[in-house]
Amino acid sequence: MRIITTLLCVSLFFIGSLLAPQPIHARESEQLVAIGDSIPYGYNLTKDNTLPSGGAFPYIIGNEADLEVTNLGVPGLTSAELLAAVRSNDKFRSTLKDADYVVVNIGGNDLLNLLKENKGLKGINMEEVALVVRDLIFNVYSTIIELERLTQGEILVYNIYNPYPEAGDKLDTPLSYINTQYSSLIELLSHFTNVKLVNAYQSFRGHPEYIIKGDVHPTRQGQNVLARLGLKHIKD
Repeated sequence: MRIITTLLCVSLFFIGSLLAPQPIHARESEQLVAIGDSIPYGYNLTKDNTLPSGGAFPYIIGNEADLEVTNLGVPGLTSAELLAAVRSNDKFRSTLKDADYVVVNIGGNDLLNLLKENKGLKGINMEEVALVVRDLIFNVYSTIIELERLTQGEILVYNIYNPYPEAGDKLDTPLSYINTQYSSLIELLSHFTNVKLVNAYQSFRGHPEYIIKGDVHPTRQGQNVLARLGLKHIKD
């Protein structure tokens, strides 16, 4: 009889635990993953540059939108190197898989490397620019397609601002060409992927104060501008 009573008590306890209200666990923070070059890294916002800067725009977005941020920006990264990382780097792939938002900022080094090869703006010509743009657009396209396979998250792609505002109109033609191609690509991909274009180029025009003097990287003010642009798309 004692055994039967014990079993009855256990059964009633088990049934009661199923019927009792369960504690509601707060949902984990949504994830933002930043990939690209030294701009999302926040290069030269700190002296040593050993770690991504907390003043970089992905962290500002994270603070404003209550997102957990993982910054995979790599100073000096090109579009071809980013594509390779998204395709085969285990850390990139495992992190991106759980992202709710992916911020992509790439292409500046493709252009800067061309300028270095031609020893500045004077030696540059549109034929060489066209070859760089062809490869850049292909790499960005392939990166977005790979991201679409990896994650259900929203993809925000920043275009390229003028890194040399003191050059005046000399870079306007190649940059306008590059960003027109960027815009067309994102417009096409938006029909079958979850991607949006963030227009850094337009927002930085006429604002040399957004770029560190004697450098090509955004100031803290510039990083805040990049963050506000991204937040508009996240809040839409």
